[in-house]
Amino acid sequence: MNVIDQVITDRFSIYNADCIDVLRGMPDSSVHYSIFSPPFASLYTYSASPRDMGNCRGYDDFFEHFGFLASQLFRVIMPGRLMSFHCMLLPTSK
Repeated sequence: MNVIDQVITDRFSIYNADCIDVLRGMPDSSVHYSIFSPPFASLYTYSASPRDMGNCRGYDDFFEHFGFLASQLFRVIMPGRLMSFHCMLLPTSK
């Protein structure tokens, strides 16, 4: 995995990295809990990189990329476990 920084203990692991790179390297059903702030189509474009989910031509492009993230999360999260995500109040921020 291409990780900027990480903390791994016997109780938890935290990764600072591109979520796609990290998820791709994780074993199936290995995550008890995931918390993240998902990208938003065309709301925030963090870079000119085509790997940036916010840097897309339109909603079809965005949902194709986000679909890969969702399928990887489904693969790594243990059955019956939880996931939380932060979703800002879009109408007041756009």
